[in-house]
Amino acid sequence: MVDQDLLARNYRLTSRPALNKNAFEERTIDMDKRNVDGTFLGEVRPEKLVRKFRESEQIVSAVKKCPLETLLVPEQPRNLTNHQIKLFNTERRLQKARVKMEKARKIIDQRWADLEAKENELKENFILFNEFVLENVEKRERAHKTIKSHKKNIKLRQEEIDNLTNRIETIREIQVTMERHIVKHSGYQEYLEQVCEVTPNFNYISDLISRFQELGEQKNFLIERQKNGMNELEKAKTRMMKLIEEKNFVIMGLNNQIANLQARYENANIKALESEELVTQIKNNAVKQMGEIDTVKNSIWNVYVHMASSKKHPVKIKKDNVEEQMMYINRTLTELNKVNKLIKKKATKAATK
Repeated sequence: MVDQDLLARNYRLTSRPALNKNAFEERTIDMDKRNVDGTFLGEVRPEKLVRKFRESEQIVSAVKKCPLETLLVPEQPRNLTNHQIKLFNTERRLQKARVKMEKARKIIDQRWADLEAKENELKENFILFNEFVLENVEKRERAHKTIKSHKKNIKLRQEEIDNLTNRIETIREIQVTMERHIVKHSGYQEYLEQVCEVTPNFNYISDLISRFQELGEQKNFLIERQKNGMNELEKAKTRMMKLIEEKNFVIMGLNNQIANLQARYENANIKALESEELVTQIKNNAVKQMGEIDTVKNSIWNVYVHMASSKKHPVKIKKDNVEEQMMYINRTLTELNKVNKLIKKKATKAATK
């Protein structure tokens, strides 16, 4: 297998981000090119920066205190000339520095373009290398698989060769054994030849053997048929026994049901006789009660008629309306009780007088 560290390193190289152009420019500035004040490009001196800052502050404060016209007085033309010369020299050095910087910039851009092209080419080479490595890995795996399959096939073929060799040895042993048996049974062959000569139905020994095989097959067929018949007979016998047992159970159940029904019939007959006697008794009692009710009704009717006639009231209530008759009788009795009480009071009063 391919080393995993190699693949990881290739992946890191191909997946590395591009360099920052500004950072590269800062790193690759030519240190021989100097600034205007004599320092190298990119070099920083803190004391000069502080001095310049202090000078700028002083100039600003002076400008604020007094105008520019008072500073540039005609009495000081020499200082102004010196300042103009310094300014001219500074501008010239600045222009030279700008030209040099532009040249350096072009060189840096060219180098940067070359580096980008080389970087892209390196990335493509790494991609191709990765593809090549992966292809080699796949080829190697396929080769390992083919080698394993070939080894397995060789092993299987060797086992088959060994099995066939053993089988050949076994067949040879069987051949030797069969030859011995043939020599041993050669007398039977002579006997069968004599039988064929004697019997006209068989011309060859094979005919005799085929006839023997046919008779054996017929015998086996008859034995099998007899066996099947016996099996069917046994099955029929078992089915018959099961059917007899089932029917016996059914008959026993029916007998039990008949006995239960007979007992229920006798009980029902006895209960019917008892119910008939009760019905006759109820009817006789009902007849008696109806007769008593009729006599009571007739008595109530007679009492009602008698009271109505004695009170000289018309008979308005019907004979069937027993309730009103009873109410009339009750009212009449209450009136009689009141009358009796009044009579008793009068009698007591008369007796006291």
